[in-house]
Amino acid sequence: MTSCDKDDDKEPSQRDLLTSSAWKGEAIMANGRDISDIYYEEIGYDIKKNTVKYDKAGTYVDSYERMSLSGTWEFANNDKSIIFDKGTEDEYTAKVLKLTNSELQLENAFEIDGDTYYIEVWYNR
Repeated sequence: MTSCDKDDDKEPSQRDLLTSSAWKGEAIMANGRDISDIYYEEIGYDIKKNTVKYDKAGTYVDSYERMSLSGTWEFANNDKSIIFDKGTEDEYTAKVLKLTNSELQLENAFEIDGDTYYIEVWYNR
């Protein structure tokens, strides 16, 4: 005899998905194009050398080669955005485009000469 347990099929929360293990950089995208190589050629940044680990307490460690920085994070806008380093001069918000067990895609906005540009940073596990 078997029984059905409704708790067995519970979907993981956004927090659980984000914090279950480290994320590895996959690509930097702009206007649907992978611009990872351009980033590397222009500023020497290789997204594939980047890892980010979020914890449930609301802190993160962002590592690149032998360097790392840490800060705070929190979901906003019904888990559709992440606010990084809230209340500091480094505060910024990233839009969560996709978050699954194996993929994380964030959209970041930045300004150059008064114009706003958007890039997507893709991570995987």
